[in-house]
Amino acid sequence: MTLAPADGGRRSRRGFLYQDAVTLLDCLDMLGGHWTEVSWEDLEDILCYKADAPSYRQVKTVEGAKRHSIADICKPDAAKKAENRTAATSYLGKLFGGKPLPEGTRFTLIVNETPQRDLFQFVCERGGARGPVNADDRERIIDKLNGLSLPDGRDVGWCVDRLDVLVTARTCDQVEDEARRRLIPLITTYLGQDPLAQEVDNVLLGLVSGYIARRAAEPEPQRHTAHEFRSILEKSILQVTGQRSDGSTEPLMTLQAKLRPAGVPDAEAERQHEAMLTFRQAQRRSLGSERQRLAELSDKVYAICQLTSMQRRGGLIEAGEPAYRETMLKVSQMREVVSGTVDLSQALAVLSDITARCQNRYEDAS
Repeated sequence: MTLAPADGGRRSRRGFLYQDAVTLLDCLDMLGGHWTEVSWEDLEDILCYKADAPSYRQVKTVEGAKRHSIADICKPDAAKKAENRTAATSYLGKLFGGKPLPEGTRFTLIVNETPQRDLFQFVCERGGARGPVNADDRERIIDKLNGLSLPDGRDVGWCVDRLDVLVTARTCDQVEDEARRRLIPLITTYLGQDPLAQEVDNVLLGLVSGYIARRAAEPEPQRHTAHEFRSILEKSILQVTGQRSDGSTEPLMTLQAKLRPAGVPDAEAERQHEAMLTFRQAQRRSLGSERQRLAELSDKVYAICQLTSMQRRGGLIEAGEPAYRETMLKVSQMREVVSGTVDLSQALAVLSDITARCQNRYEDAS
């Protein structure tokens, strides 16, 4: 197991969504063969390996028009006491120091704005190599980081020669859009058919906010191989779609277990499961206005589920059968159902689909 970060241990607060989304991109690069292992909140924000060679990757985001320069990334941390404002507290000081530096080491500063001209010469494409660096600028960095103590007999010049700058999208949403585009072919290959847009979104959410963020908060970092992360991805797809890569579906017991606290007999749960599968097939076959109609129907039924959950949490509705009854009544009383625009059977099939994708829909108030 690798050591914890030198400047503060594991993650202890929120606000890392951008970093988590970038981490997912590095994990997807690993599935493409670029890395052999990836971990996060380890010796750096993100730690990638090619065989035994580490790539230490530090994520620095800014808002507005600020653009990083060589002076910025070499400047001691102004938040420190005057006597502690050393080169080791600068962005590069933290990136270079406090960790093993074997042969093959690379350093990457990941930023969300195009840097100024002097730092731009360090920019490379994701998975690519940067060009040569002006010798005077290289010496400027070495001078600014004078006194920085490094392990393994390395000096600042050795680190600068292995420094890259990767410019990623400005916002977390834009980074997630890139991850979403890269996930679609992986999910398609797993399912053997095109995924629904909502399914892709749910897989993305499960990986970023569910898996990566949760692992980042644990006491010890964990390295992931490509095989291990692919298994995590496939588990997320299975949880979202209920479908395995061989075309079989999630066992009926999953939906039965979620309906059992509401007093639904297994035979009725089985019929709901069949209706759910029929709806999912119709949704995948739909195009244009019909696909939009089904998406809007799903949104409306999900809103009813959210309202019922809120009432349960507030103690207005009891868990179990009362919550189930209230949800069923509200769905049957939807304007579209009452007017005959939507068949009640289809609306209830949508409810079954949503129930199968959620945790503890009726069991408790969590």
